[in-house]
Amino acid sequence: MKKMSYVGAVSAVLNGEVITDEIRERLEALKASLEKRANHKQVGPTKAQRENAELAEKIFGAMVDGEQYGSAEIASLIPEMEGATPQKVTPLMKSLIEAGKVITEKVKGKAVYRLA
Repeated sequence: MKKMSYVGAVSAVLNGEVITDEIRERLEALKASLEKRANHKQVGPTKAQRENAELAEKIFGAMVDGEQYGSAEIASLIPEMEGATPQKVTPLMKSLIEAGKVITEKVKGKAVYRLA
């Protein structure tokens, strides 16, 4: 006999069918799985978040006071960012802006960054 799926068990309950032992077992397994996920709390930033924070700090350290940088210039400041797209640069710069280390303004429709 084929084991009942979670979808089958939930559908049976929603359709008002009599709850059999098989349905009860599947729903209890589903509940345990959901509780396990809910109780699994992430401790600290993810690997990607840590790497991005390191990149942002390297960019900040490479910026020179009084200079303005576009996305292309930011990407060329450090070797790890060589050839990075504006989509990669923007979130890194946003974290520096939120930290109050960098300010941005629009020049001819493009974002330009400089030290705060």
